[in-house]
Amino acid sequence: MRVMVTFEHRFISTPEGHIYTRGTVDYSFLSRYLTVFDEVVVLARVENADKIPPKKKMADGPNVSFFPLPYYFGPLQFLKRHREVKACVEKAINAADAYILRVTGLVGTLLWRHLMKKGIPYGVEVVGDPWDVFSPGSIKTRLRPFLRLKMTLDLVRQCRAASVASYVTEYSLQKRYPSRCWSTHYSTIDLPAQIILDESVIDRRSERIEAKIKAKEPIRLCFVGQMSQMYKAQDILISAIGKCIGNDINLELVLLGDGVLRDQLEGQAAMLGIGDKVLFLGNVPAGQAVYEELDKSDIFVLPSRQEGLPRALIEAMARGLPCIGSTVGGIPELLASEDLVPSGDITALAAKIESVVGNPGRLEKMARRNIRMARRYVADELDRRRVEYYKRLRELTESYISSKKH
Repeated sequence: MRVMVTFEHRFISTPEGHIYTRGTVDYSFLSRYLTVFDEVVVLARVENADKIPPKKKMADGPNVSFFPLPYYFGPLQFLKRHREVKACVEKAINAADAYILRVTGLVGTLLWRHLMKKGIPYGVEVVGDPWDVFSPGSIKTRLRPFLRLKMTLDLVRQCRAASVASYVTEYSLQKRYPSRCWSTHYSTIDLPAQIILDESVIDRRSERIEAKIKAKEPIRLCFVGQMSQMYKAQDILISAIGKCIGNDINLELVLLGDGVLRDQLEGQAAMLGIGDKVLFLGNVPAGQAVYEELDKSDIFVLPSRQEGLPRALIEAMARGLPCIGSTVGGIPELLASEDLVPSGDITALAAKIESVVGNPGRLEKMARRNIRMARRYVADELDRRRVEYYKRLRELTESYISSKKH
């Protein structure tokens, strides 16, 4: 049985005929669906390139192929190519037997409409919240308020009409987007057990922080996230760091990630007079290189405007870092309430950072809780729930196909 999975990720096609990923959705990710299905067909935007992009991973491979959609970037380009994209999605239905919509997103919504017209069963994997994705400050487009309302309502309907549903959160997204069918939860994050450090790392970090305080050296804060949109609220974080430094709190901030907004963020740091305290490392290869930067840091901060269940935060927790996050998406499922701040609140974030920086005892308590929580995201239990979801969708699809034959 062939399963079609929709993705909002953008992919790259090269002359030799292979597809490469721009992010984390590579062949190893997509091959998860092969545990139950015979073939995977990815429905997503694909951009043609003249050569193989450097350091990009291959996304297609044995039993994993793509049904490429016309390429667009952003709402305005989508509107210009809407008819072309819509016609392509309608044809795509014939390329698979079962369907999984990774929502929220335009691609999943277009396919959903055609599936509903034909009465075809489908599953949803709810990986984000459009109410947060299109919150004020997250994306610059005049269409933002309209998209926020429309895509939120679409996701409500998609979950209600689904045959099976999975969520990346344990309870947060379920409350806003309930399903009427069998549902489960699993994240897309499978932590290798070896990246979760022994709690002895916390003792060493606590000693390092105390030594820094005595020597009047800066406490190192770390952030990981792309800079193509302001979803991760790097602008809020930089402003909060500026407030802290203005209050004589000795800090430095290291940002991992890159994107079109990097120049704007660098300009913001310079304008606040903290350009020498905010270090932009650009794209750092996923895996060991990121872990090394986390291990050199003292605190991890993720003040996102929207999230599903953030991998960067879970990896920081696994490395024994004290973490501060915002009250969006699945972050409150990961961090204690006293380690959270409202999204978009510069003053609250600055106050939270100041309250923990000079308190090694509190930082140690945060870190110990985090490293224990991270152990819940080792692969085995997640795999069990994921496979059960796939099996239920396959069984429902087989029943539907059988009923149509008779």
